[in-house]
Amino acid sequence: MELYKPEVVSNDAVREVIGKPGKNVMFLTADWCGDCKAIKPFVQKIKNLATSEGATWVDADRDANIDIATEQGLRGIPAFVLFEDGKQVDHIGNGERLNPNDVIDWVNNKVL
Repeated sequence: MELYKPEVVSNDAVREVIGKPGKNVMFLTADWCGDCKAIKPFVQKIKNLATSEGATWVDADRDANIDIATEQGLRGIPAFVLFEDGKQVDHIGNGERLNPNDVIDWVNNKVL
């Protein structure tokens, strides 16, 4: 199974996406993170599901986008974070290994 390759973007680009009207999902990860590597084979499926009903997706790197993580009070990775109309409303993941089925359930219940 192929690992998801997050797109590295600037803090301004992340802010632009998470500030959009509607639902927006941010995947916060880092290359060095073991638990992030464990979920990456499933991230494309999670992304496809989350964006299937119109949510926007953005990747954020814990190191390159540390300002975003700090502003949003996010310390643990991997994390999937839901923003609605520019405000963080929910997230799953806080530094623990995530079960892909739990993330899919979160998307179905919170994002869709």
